[in-house]
Amino acid sequence: MLLAAYLRIHHLDANGLWGDEGWSVEFSEPSSPALVTRNLVDDLHPPLYFVTLSAWRQVAGDSEIPMRFWAVCPALLTVALVDRIGRKLFSPSAGIAAGLVLAIADKHILLSQEVRHYPLAFMWMAASSFVFLLWLENPTRRRTLLYAVLIIAGVYTHYYTTLILPVQVIYTALVLRPRHRIWQLISIMGLSLLAFTPWAFVAVHQLRIRPEGILHSMPLSWETADTLTIDYLGKPFILGTGLILVGSLAFKNRLQWNQSPAVWYPVLWLGVPITISIVVYPLVTVLTDRNLALLLLPIAILAGHGIVSFRRPGRAILAALVLVNGLASTDSRYVQPNWRTMARYVAQNYPTGEPVLMDVRGGDKALRYYLRRYLPPDTQIISLNQWRIDYGIYFQGPVQDLLQVNNGFWVAYWGDGPYEMDSTYQNFGYTQTASRRFYHLGAPIDWYHYDRLPSTDEILGLFGNSIRLHRVKTAFEVRRGDTLTVSLWWSTTETPPISYSVSVFLLDSDGVLRAQHDSAPQNGQFPTNTWAPNQVVLDGHALKIPKGLPRGDYSLAVKVYNSADGQILQILTDGAIEYLIIGTVQVR
Repeated sequence: MLLAAYLRIHHLDANGLWGDEGWSVEFSEPSSPALVTRNLVDDLHPPLYFVTLSAWRQVAGDSEIPMRFWAVCPALLTVALVDRIGRKLFSPSAGIAAGLVLAIADKHILLSQEVRHYPLAFMWMAASSFVFLLWLENPTRRRTLLYAVLIIAGVYTHYYTTLILPVQVIYTALVLRPRHRIWQLISIMGLSLLAFTPWAFVAVHQLRIRPEGILHSMPLSWETADTLTIDYLGKPFILGTGLILVGSLAFKNRLQWNQSPAVWYPVLWLGVPITISIVVYPLVTVLTDRNLALLLLPIAILAGHGIVSFRRPGRAILAALVLVNGLASTDSRYVQPNWRTMARYVAQNYPTGEPVLMDVRGGDKALRYYLRRYLPPDTQIISLNQWRIDYGIYFQGPVQDLLQVNNGFWVAYWGDGPYEMDSTYQNFGYTQTASRRFYHLGAPIDWYHYDRLPSTDEILGLFGNSIRLHRVKTAFEVRRGDTLTVSLWWSTTETPPISYSVSVFLLDSDGVLRAQHDSAPQNGQFPTNTWAPNQVVLDGHALKIPKGLPRGDYSLAVKVYNSADGQILQILTDGAIEYLIIGTVQVR
């Protein structure tokens, strides 16, 4: 358990949220369970996980670690339950081995580190299986009630959890004598599912609005089978496959089969979901690597049983081999867009009071989370894809209204080919003043800043003979310990021969330097020796205000210099001075 906890908690926030996690965050945003549930009506998921995540966020906060930890907890309980199931079906050593296999399973670790509902669904399936096995031994009232509650919790977490029910019915028919108790089991299941009736109408509605099923469902092909085999069993997959076969056949010794029916439970748990997914595929596509990751549990149980089927010291050697191979390799991973880094870039170059637009495919929810985290709380963040859905053919109307009431904005574009909205922005007098390109799997994700350009005659200061400062934008009020973002708009009469640095700084009433940020324009992304004549360039600077800085008013100043030799470009607008006072900042 300690190993499982370490593997799931270590680097829990190493990667930023991705698209589906962004959906989880948005759905669980309201503090009211009723509002959370209402948000899910037009989605594809039942509400339990999102309601519990919402409640957890009220206590633990909204950062990545606490939200993802809500998935770690059921994941660890699942490892413990798989251990107990292995003990119940086979032996204590088989349970320990099964828990070990699941603890180091890359796919389970990966899903445990996401703000998603899969670990909770798997926990309900494991708990249902364990209580079911206890119920078969002795169907007490308490076990019956607990079993029913677990069925209800599972189906309200993920529809796929119902696949454990036919597994349990078939297993009961195979092993239970007298068989009349199978009808008792089916009655319990039926009565439990009655509690799902209120949501069943919503589930039907969800299927009707998405009759094709899950948009990113995998094709039913041998290639998919090969991909999922590596995803769930790792490499070399022959090791995992061999252990599953040995665990399924369950040799008692070299010549005699083990006649115990217990092995049928994990075998059915492995086979029935695969069979059902294939059968329903022509009707509704639900074949995804995450849905079928429920197979990790029976795989672990069978592999654990396979390990202990060997005699000592063979089983110890095999267990060590499985452990080392699992820890030394990563066979299941996702490469997602780094929305967190992009949002930080925008925050460092954000002109205060402007909207931020998102024109990205599938990642706007995760990107919105980080933009809200790093930008001022009143920033207007707009998903153009959502506007296309909401407004349809009238989409251009709200876009034009937005362009009319603003003078600048950032927009993220992730799509195919040139940005089609560029002409719309230009028609309203906007010009690109900054850009930054990020990549995801070789595909560009572009950030553009558009401005209604200031007149080149509006000059706050002339640095040297050519570099002109036209506009300054900042909050002019900041708390101690916070960051003050200062936006500057530059142009030049001729391309400078060298790359100059810009220094933005605070001076107290005695002229003492108290805070400073120096860099080439756009943090080195757009050096001055690449500027075209009369091209207006947006340049952002983020000043970290010291926590111990006395409250009061400070002068905000800017200068331009050659970082190679320290030579400062003199400001010629108001005589030859080294820096220009561009405002007064109140530090609170």
